[in-house]
Parts: sequence; C-alpha cells; structure tokens
Amino acid sequence: MANGEPKLTDQVVLRLREMILRGDLPGGQRVAEIPIAKLLGVSRTPVREALTVLAQEGLLGAAGKRGYQVLAFGAKDIEDAVDLRGILEGTAARLVAEAGPEPELLQTLDACIAAGAEIVGSKHYGVDDDIRWAEMNGRFHRSIVQACGNRALQGALALNDKLPFASSQAVLGGEGRSTGVVKRHREVMRLAQSDHQQIVTALRKRQGARVDAIMREHAHRALINVELFGRIE
Repeated sequence: MANGEPKLTDQVVLRLREMILRGDLPGGQRVAEIPIAKLLGVSRTPVREALTVLAQEGLLGAAGKRGYQVLAFGAKDIEDAVDLRGILEGTAARLVAEAGPEPELLQTLDACIAAGAEIVGSKHYGVDDDIRWAEMNGRFHRSIVQACGNRALQGALALNDKLPFASSQAVLGGEGRSTGVVKRHREVMRLAQSDHQQIVTALRKRQGARVDAIMREHAHRALINVELFGRIE
C-alpha cells in the first residue's frame, strides 16, 4: 500500500472475495480478466494482480495455461481452516509470551494497535478502511508468528493461509451492504481491535495460557464476517 493509500488492486481483491463467498462467482466457474474488468469498471492490470492474490488464498485454481477457476469449498472448510489458524497462532503467541517478547516486537504491535484505533474510529467506515485493516492485521499476526522461533509452526501456518478465508489478511468489507450488516461488521472490527489490545497486554505480562486462549477466540471473528457477507453452506 503506497503512502498508506489502498491500491485499486486491493479494492478488486475485496470485491471478488465477497463475490466468491456469496456465490456470485460459483465453484467451478472460469474467471477471466476481461469480463471481470468490464464488470468492475477497471482495467485488466488490477484484475490480473487480484486474481493472483486470490489464487494464493485458495479461492482460485489454475484453469488452462493462464486462466483461473473458482474452487469449490463449504462452510466447514472455512471453519476448519480458521480453527487451525487459531490453534497455531495461539501456540505461537504462547511461545513468545513464555520466552518474553522483544522490545522491537512490542513496538511493532503497539503501532498496529494505534493504526487499528484510527481505522475503527473512522466516522465514515468504508472499503478503504477494510483494506487498511487487512494490511495492519496481517502485520500484527505475522509479527507474532515470526517472533515465536518455531519454524515447523511457521511452515504449517503458511500452508494453512492458502485455504479459503484462513489468512489474517483475508478480510471482508462492508461497503454497499445493508445498514444492519455494515453496523454488525464494524462491531466485529471493534471487538478485533479490543482483542489485539488484550493480546499485547498478555504478551507484556508473559501470560502464555491467557494469550493462547485470546488468540484462538480472536480467530473466530473471521467466521462472524463470513456469516455476515456469505451464503455458503
């Protein structure tokens, strides 16, 4: 994100993520740059970049030499992947807490919390705020995992991130939705921000069991958003 401003690619990623989750782009459907670009009113370049991101997230698979198709998945696939993320990230946070977090890690996490406070406090919360949250949230979670020092755990989490909606950056947005959905989505973001604050406090106090439990519960905020924006069974 250059200069803190969301790129058009980020906006396309968010839009396509929701279209796949809602079934507007169903499993097995081929996805081509030109039709998607026309549908979204953008050029092919951000669409091409967005399709690459979605393939890395396990939402798209290869179809032919250069094409993609939507992969089929259900609610249980998402739940299982998010559960595993909570277990792995909870373990990573526990290891960091028990060893004692380095000052540099705490500085990074404090900066993430400050950025998160600004995002959730926005008067007119919209798609750009969701994109900023995704970048900040990814940095927050990566920093803890990278600090845990367990390469096997890090590798397992990297693989899990390739499953649908498992990544900490696979955020869904609220723009253009009903007022009720937007309100509930924003509340989820506020709860996630509170989780981040509790996680950092537990790390500072070297409370391994507590931070493990908070991280596991925190992962489930993603499932609430999946229910808000999707029609998946």
